[in-house]
Amino acid sequence: MGILMAGLSPHPPLIIPEIGGERREGISKTINSLKELAEEVKDCQPDVLITISPHGPVFTDAISILDQEYLAGDFSEFGCSEVKLETSTDRDLIQEIRESSEINNIEVLTLSSAELEIYNYQGLLDHGVLIPLYFIQQAGLDVPLVPITMGLMEYDTLYSFGRIIQQVVDKLGLKAVIIASGDLSHRLKPGAPAGFNPRGEEFDRKIVEILDNENFSKALKIEKGLIDKAGECGLRPLIIMLGALDGLSFKTEVKSYEGTFGVGYAVVGFYPGSDI
Repeated sequence: MGILMAGLSPHPPLIIPEIGGERREGISKTINSLKELAEEVKDCQPDVLITISPHGPVFTDAISILDQEYLAGDFSEFGCSEVKLETSTDRDLIQEIRESSEINNIEVLTLSSAELEIYNYQGLLDHGVLIPLYFIQQAGLDVPLVPITMGLMEYDTLYSFGRIIQQVVDKLGLKAVIIASGDLSHRLKPGAPAGFNPRGEEFDRKIVEILDNENFSKALKIEKGLIDKAGECGLRPLIIMLGALDGLSFKTEVKSYEGTFGVGYAVVGFYPGSDI
């Protein structure tokens, strides 16, 4: 029981064949790595999949979780409405995470249909969830989902929230896999989506080195100026996931890293093994 494995997954929409077409050849390592990671997730046979996305309903002072019995999403935002994914959720786990977070003074919004209407949000799975879920479902695994969206909160708070996830999974006697969905720098090259900054490559090297060497505490101590210049979206989801592994015995495998289109895509697996 507990957290069986974890992973860092990028989420480029062009990785979907109907969207990327021939451009997918430029990120073939990422595609192959995500297929491998998805097979490993399937082999774990978890009871629940927990995703942590930087997209969806993001709040400055709270973490949010979509709280509906069934959820769906597609890629219509990227001109591809025909690729649609559906999943059930583990609402007991969602509520237990919220209640335990409240006890620890961390604000977590569980967004039911009524609350989604208040915040004027449709309640669809965002592409930060859909990309890893696409590969996992393609691998043949379909288990309940807990779709968490990061908050724009202090890194220490996010790490503490991750520890709560671990505690609740253990309390409920579940077998869980956690996927942190996030791209690294969006500023690796001239013409990149967020413009170019030479420190983007430095940020990506630092993250890959931290994960490869399993020096996870250093992720909380990266210079703020470097983070800002990198234009990333993956650090907060990663920190939550690392918090969920706190005190457990895990080792890492950096499966691939590519920055072909000016955005850093790292695929990393976290497996039971060495101390962290």
